[in-house]
Amino acid sequence: MRLPRNMFYGWWIAIISASVDSLKHGTFNKGFTSYIIPLRNELGIGVAAISFAEMLGRMEGGLQGPLMGWATDRFGPRVILMFGGITSGLGFILLSFTQNYLYFICVFVGLLSLGFRAGYNNATMPAINQWFRRHRGLAMGLAGMGTAIGGTTIAPLMGFLVLSAGWRPAAFISGVIILAVVIPMSFLIRRDPESMGLRPDGDPIPDDEVDIAEILAGEDEGGHGDRHGAAILHADEPDFMASEAMRTPTYWMLVLAVGMRNTVHSGTTFLMVPLSVWFLMGSGRTEDASQPIAVGFIGVMSFSLLLMTPIVGWLGDRWSKNKLSSACMIGGALSLLMLVQDTGNIWQLVAFVVLLAFSETANPLAWAIMGDYFGRRSYATLRGWQHLPDQLMSMSTPVWMGLIFEHTGSFKWALIPLVIIYCLSAVFYWIIPNPRTPARVRAYRAESHIE
Repeated sequence: MRLPRNMFYGWWIAIISASVDSLKHGTFNKGFTSYIIPLRNELGIGVAAISFAEMLGRMEGGLQGPLMGWATDRFGPRVILMFGGITSGLGFILLSFTQNYLYFICVFVGLLSLGFRAGYNNATMPAINQWFRRHRGLAMGLAGMGTAIGGTTIAPLMGFLVLSAGWRPAAFISGVIILAVVIPMSFLIRRDPESMGLRPDGDPIPDDEVDIAEILAGEDEGGHGDRHGAAILHADEPDFMASEAMRTPTYWMLVLAVGMRNTVHSGTTFLMVPLSVWFLMGSGRTEDASQPIAVGFIGVMSFSLLLMTPIVGWLGDRWSKNKLSSACMIGGALSLLMLVQDTGNIWQLVAFVVLLAFSETANPLAWAIMGDYFGRRSYATLRGWQHLPDQLMSMSTPVWMGLIFEHTGSFKWALIPLVIIYCLSAVFYWIIPNPRTPARVRAYRAESHIE
């Protein structure tokens, strides 16, 4: 399969990333919420029981994060993306044969969650980080449009398919599509621009280009001097080994800011349809009448995200990504306040999904921030280690939200703490400091007179 060569290949990496991410979010992240009420009714289990599977999946994602990050740096993003596509595709196909809760747990955690959380972003975001520097925010924003595209088109289509044909055919069709699309696209992923004789952002290669990466590396952290294909380090580029980055307060403050954002995101995304149905029923609508409206509003939120993500990514390359992310968190807090009183007013649901979409644009910004601070050498490894505390922080949110709803009949007292968490995330994003350049890099630049 060949792609046109008249455009910098890094932009094709971003397009491929958006394409596979649209399937991930359309079928799983934003699409699976449509399965919750039918699963509850057919299997005779509660929202909290279904959310428990999501909690186990997030725990699994956190524990496997460091391993998958290392594997991406070691074997390259192509292998990781292919693994994620095969596993998640088979997971949806086998999900369609669910007959009991134990089988559901095994398939959801052992295949669906494993595939979606091991592959996809673990492969594509490190690849984009390698291919871009000056346009990193825009490129990650374009890749992040996959979230919006999947939510705008695929998630509503699958939601209405669940309502019309049933959740089993919808799951089977999702699995077949994933296998047919993700596996071929994985062959188009390239590790970094240097592997194709290019430079990040498509910049020209100067005649006096010197590969100083090996000089700075000395021996790698395993003591073998093998960078596993990591890209050339250019003179003004940050260069942190994973251990060096993880000794900085910058890394852990970013981890906390992202983790708190995802603590809210995990609950509001997984339970978006039940949450919207509860809000709509506040005006006297029935559950059956509210479900199609709730599914439709997934598309409204995702369309808003589609419009805002590239704009926010572009702004991030020109303004402070940290402060822009902080503003996104305030938007998220305001979005949840719209639902605290379940009035059922459509305009409040519109405000909720639009503001929530604005908060979601901080996701690609976070990965651009990590690349800006720590460079390209160990990016996937750092993202992998970030997943561990991130998933541990966020994994229980759908469960305790579900328990509150089942015991009170309302999501109100679940939304209030989430508003507070969003505000705390805004504070952490705002105060993240710049990391101090590693001593080995300072020493080399001083010796070589590199500014």
